[in-house]
Amino acid sequence: MLAQGDQSSLAQAVSGIQRQFGVSDQFLGLIPFCMAICGAIGAIPIGVIADRHRRTWLLAAVCAIWAAAMGAGGLAIGVGVLFATRMLAGAAEGTPPAAISLLSDYFPVRRRAEAMGIYQAGAIAGAFIGLVGGGIAVQLGGWPWAFWIWVPAGVGVAAWYLFLYEPPRGHQDAAFEATVGTVTHTAAGPDAGGTVGIEGPEAADLAAEGLISLPAPRHQEASSGASAGQLGALNALLRIPTMWLGTLFLTVSQLNGLSFWGVEYFKRVHHLGPAAAGGFATVLGAGSAVGILAGGVLADRLLRHGHVNARVYVAAFGAIGATLVLVPAFASTNLLVSAPLLFVGGVLLTVPIAPAEALCTDVVIPELRGRGAMVRQVVRTASWAGPYLIGVISDQIAPNTALGLRWAIVVACPFYALGGLIMLGAARYYPADIAYVIAHTRRRPAEPAAGAGSEAGGA
Repeated sequence: MLAQGDQSSLAQAVSGIQRQFGVSDQFLGLIPFCMAICGAIGAIPIGVIADRHRRTWLLAAVCAIWAAAMGAGGLAIGVGVLFATRMLAGAAEGTPPAAISLLSDYFPVRRRAEAMGIYQAGAIAGAFIGLVGGGIAVQLGGWPWAFWIWVPAGVGVAAWYLFLYEPPRGHQDAAFEATVGTVTHTAAGPDAGGTVGIEGPEAADLAAEGLISLPAPRHQEASSGASAGQLGALNALLRIPTMWLGTLFLTVSQLNGLSFWGVEYFKRVHHLGPAAAGGFATVLGAGSAVGILAGGVLADRLLRHGHVNARVYVAAFGAIGATLVLVPAFASTNLLVSAPLLFVGGVLLTVPIAPAEALCTDVVIPELRGRGAMVRQVVRTASWAGPYLIGVISDQIAPNTALGLRWAIVVACPFYALGGLIMLGAARYYPADIAYVIAHTRRRPAEPAAGAGSEAGGA
């Protein structure tokens, strides 16, 4: 919520920053890309520490740094100082490795896509606050308030993390395995290429979820435990094709820049003020809220009805549909035409996020999930080139005008469909990759919780 709210508030500050510092669309489009690079750099130590130490305390420290950077950003007296504080905030936003690792231990495996949807809904809430609250704050007090409104929230969340329950690593995977009974293989062994057979009282329920149709686990020779060195961990992650296809999907399909340029689009194309532009941008955000929750629920429901690759297909077809709807939505200059299309496009645009995040987490063993999310975040930094790309195209067509920005956004929309085509390739590998994680967790006990905490808090 805080990270996405920061980005949305920055979008509300664009006009004020341009007036005070005289910078171009291209320069402003570069800021979120550079912040994403810093976020990827920050994710490296965060991911390594998350796999080895208490994750809640790590998040508390990082959130405190973020709050300090937000306060300093509003005090910037020059574009160089503003840029530096933005980069520090970006580095502190590299928290997905710790957050995703925690979520995989907080929620049951069979509801992981739904859990990711709830998690990502926090970003939608932050975007709404940033667009509406940031727009009002900027209109009343000037662009620095786009940053200052987040400082109290950052301090409060940092304090909250200090007392948050730290779940045992691998606990949910072990609990899942405890319910499935005895696992046998139709082939000579787990790596012989047969299918997995399950016996026990839960067999009928698991059959309905499609888990009996999983193939034998994909063979992995690399060291993959928490004690593995960083090169060994990277080698293990490189052997997971589903994770890389999912990562490439998320990178390409999010190469759009709408979170940054959406408010400015409504200002320039539809001639709205800051508060009104933020309000209409929430039409896209409202659709996003529906999509991000519905995507996880739909994917998990299809899984329970026997579609093992449900998360793959929901993500892929949602992204392809988003292109078909958003191209005419942004091409139109009639707000009555654009608004309903933007709502539907917002739904389709975010339907893939929770299934794709869950899919990438499913295929990584618990001891490597922090570093797996770290690697994914580093690669996905490329998606933040979207705002810069739109800024460049806009300047080439018609600098700082409605015409240039409108067609620059339209040109970027087909990236969603391209990402969907990439995701379809994961259907070939996902069943074997998740079968490997299941086999791995069956062979090892769940480790105890890090630090003191109530078991009831993890329930």
